[in-house]
Amino acid sequence: MRKLVISMVLCSALLLAQGPMGRRGGPGPRGDVPERHAGVGSMAGAAALNGHLGLTDAQMEQLRTLRREQALEVQPEMQAVRAKAQELRKEMQSPAPDPAKAGQLTVELKQLREKAKAGRSGFSDKARAVLTADQQAKLKALEEAAKLAPAARQAAAMGLITQPRGPMMRGRGPGRGPAAF
Repeated sequence: MRKLVISMVLCSALLLAQGPMGRRGGPGPRGDVPERHAGVGSMAGAAALNGHLGLTDAQMEQLRTLRREQALEVQPEMQAVRAKAQELRKEMQSPAPDPAKAGQLTVELKQLREKAKAGRSGFSDKARAVLTADQQAKLKALEEAAKLAPAARQAAAMGLITQPRGPMMRGRGPGRGPAAF
């Protein structure tokens, strides 16, 4: 019995020592974002979108170029957001946080996020300009369907519909455990 307990403890320690790397869809090494989750490389696996909209190779290349440019444009704003968020965290973790300073940092952080969001919104207009009128109509239908995704997930959780299986529908569900982000 004692050997069994020791064996179980050792096995558990080995499994815990492996960390989150072994999970399907888990994060890579610290600071390393897998290409499929990175903003620039995320269009590499756009076969479903390509099939639905009927994008040409030239259009895909234009969209990739726009995405790279957009990532470079918002990089300074995102760095400022991270720095301000870190400053706010540091203030809130201090033994006696200054409410006025915390409030000011929160307001500044909100303004930085809005500025970054405004920079990202222009990308959508540029990307849509690459599409034909027919492709834009199909995209509009896709947008409407995406708005229904939360209701569809809830209906599937209630057993009202069968949940489709695909990259966008992975994560939490009956017996699936916590989602990996």
